[in-house]
Amino acid sequence: MLLHSKGSLFPVFNGKTDIPPPFFLERALKNITLYSLQGLADEVKTLEAMLSPLGITARETLNFKLMTLEHPPQSVKLPKGLSFRHAERKDIDELLPLQAAYEEEEVLPLGAILDIRVCRHNLERIITKEKSLVALIDGHIIGKINTNAKSYSRSQIGGVYVLPEHRGKGVASSLTAVFCSLLLSENKGINLFVNVNNTSARKAYLRCGFKDLSDYRIVYI
Repeated sequence: MLLHSKGSLFPVFNGKTDIPPPFFLERALKNITLYSLQGLADEVKTLEAMLSPLGITARETLNFKLMTLEHPPQSVKLPKGLSFRHAERKDIDELLPLQAAYEEEEVLPLGAILDIRVCRHNLERIITKEKSLVALIDGHIIGKINTNAKSYSRSQIGGVYVLPEHRGKGVASSLTAVFCSLLLSENKGINLFVNVNNTSARKAYLRCGFKDLSDYRIVYI
């Protein structure tokens, strides 16, 4: 298991589900404040079973599909008047409401309150450190997407958000397809996580050519 400095515990069981709890687990966890368990769904469930007798139980559980794209996305019809460009620092004030809404809908655990200062800091980091793209109609930003992690062979995308009044028009599919085409030109595969309850987003990714890779689970303690 891997313990992140922010209190997230990641099981790495290589697909095995019959692992007995390590003898030192109870003693070790007396000195650690766990915030969450994260990983492949079956392995997190195995870890939950280990921790339950120790009184460590879930406050909230989220289930995701880990999806992957290896080839150029399927072509999608662009909505009329839609254009794209890279996000810039001058966009921060206009993008902040979109980033805040995204974090409230997709990131914050149950009961957490958005800190707009932290949200702005996250947005500034994304624009300066990550690759990002915005969707515009009549010069106004209506959607966003960005990378949020990378390895030697893959990029991970996230932060996909379209203003509610522009949903259902193919904006998310178009934004994702254009962004993924740019990333794939770097000869890297692409991964993303989508909440299993977010059926509209998953349909948009499937339209772009993404395929399900595995189930992922986050348990907030």
